[in-house]
Amino acid sequence: MEIGEWAATPDLGRIYREIRALGLETNLAELEAFGFTVIEGALSPELTVRLRDAVLRSWEERYGRRLDLEGETELNEVRLASYLLFKDPVFEEAVLNPKPLALITYLLGQSCWLSSLTSHVKGPGEVGLLLHSDTANGVPAPFSAYSHVANCNYALTDYTEAGGCLAMVPGSHRLHRQPTRWEVHLAGPERNPQAIPIEVPAGSAVVWHGATWHGSFPRRTPGLRVNLAAYFCRQYMAPQEIYGDCVPTELIARHGRDSRMAQLLGLNRFNGWRDEGPDLDRRRVLPAGRTWQS
Repeated sequence: MEIGEWAATPDLGRIYREIRALGLETNLAELEAFGFTVIEGALSPELTVRLRDAVLRSWEERYGRRLDLEGETELNEVRLASYLLFKDPVFEEAVLNPKPLALITYLLGQSCWLSSLTSHVKGPGEVGLLLHSDTANGVPAPFSAYSHVANCNYALTDYTEAGGCLAMVPGSHRLHRQPTRWEVHLAGPERNPQAIPIEVPAGSAVVWHGATWHGSFPRRTPGLRVNLAAYFCRQYMAPQEIYGDCVPTELIARHGRDSRMAQLLGLNRFNGWRDEGPDLDRRRVLPAGRTWQS
């Protein structure tokens, strides 16, 4: 059917038309039904390599040693590369990637923020990352049906179960709670049999509802599994990384103060004043007549 300019659902109509134009209606159905979806080819091969190289450079600068992408054995389990957005302009391309961002916007609204941009650089290990829901920060169970947070996880290397890929429990977003301590394991005799491996080629994006249970399997082979996790939140959630007071001027110049990037970084936020009181001019108006805060 044609999605009109319906007064009852102006924002939903706009984002649904965008999702349809991007060919994402099947992904949207998967996201609603199972709590996650995979967009294969979300990154071009060239952009995948640029992002992976930028992640590894940042990791090596932080931890002071070189990594062996194919043969690494010293790195055990995961060591996080964090606060990546300002490390290389290539990360801005990942955050603004139209297809994943359209699905994130469906889940969280146009006014959502980027909560963090990190990479879980993983070497061989025995545990992996235990199953959990990203709906945290004090949100009590039962969780709401709508998403408070949402994640876009880019595979920057091929994802296989033996290689330590992402794990998902389909439909777990409808349970509205965190997994119990008996449900979290992804290795050994306690492995949760409902968890499935997300085996996808490098360049894929996995987008999921904030309440969906996920983790990662232990890597059983030498070398590295490299991802890029773009984590988003609604404005009433505390972001993991703080951007607003330290955004480089050149980034603002590239995108503009009224851009979607500025909104994602919280530059146009209304709340957060001190003795001077609120700055009403920061309620910037979008083309459709909405404000970023609506």
